Amino acid sequence: MNRRFWCAVPIASMLAGCTSNPDQSVYIMSAPAGMKSGPQTAPGSLTIKLRPVILPDYLDTTDLVTRTGPYGIEASRTGRWGERLSKGMTRTLAADLSQRLQTYVVADGPTETPSVQIAVTVSAFDVTGAASVLTASWTVIWPGEGRKQASSHGTFTTSLAQRGGGDVADVAGMAETVAELADGIAATAH
Repeated sequence: MNRRFWCAVPIASMLAGCTSNPDQSVYIMSAPAGMKSGPQTAPGSLTIKLRPVILPDYLDTTDLVTRTGPYGIEASRTGRWGERLSKGMTRTLAADLSQRLQTYVVADGPTETPSVQIAVTVSAFDVTGAASVLTASWTVIWPGEGRKQASSHGTFTTSLAQRGGGDVADVAGMAETVAELADGIAATAH
């Protein structure tokens, strides 16, 4: 056999290995059932503008990331987000807040002169085999000088033990943990 053939075999093997990824499922954090898409503005209604949620860079990706110990993280081989996590989390949090703050219109996009703005910074959103743990701080900002800003923070945990494991369980647990964050923010906004 000629020498070119034997040089090409390892290269072809490497290329085949690079293209044989397992099938990946794509996930989003879904809005609650019955949620209308986009803000529904009624005349005279108060509007809350949810600013884009700020996440640590290692989380703001389309990789579905889980914690693998005190210092390690691992991207799922079988699942990924359909959008950057910051986008999906902002959209889901706006939907959750809409259900909790029904006297307001909650918008996560452009709005004209919002009555209130909410800024959220996530410092950790760790998923392990056992739990989804979210640590965040938030500020409710009223326009004008009549009211001061209200700030708070919290850590929210959702057990994953009864969910059966896997990417679907992780995503469902994360969505539930974001709903718990919405409860905390709604309490501050009231």
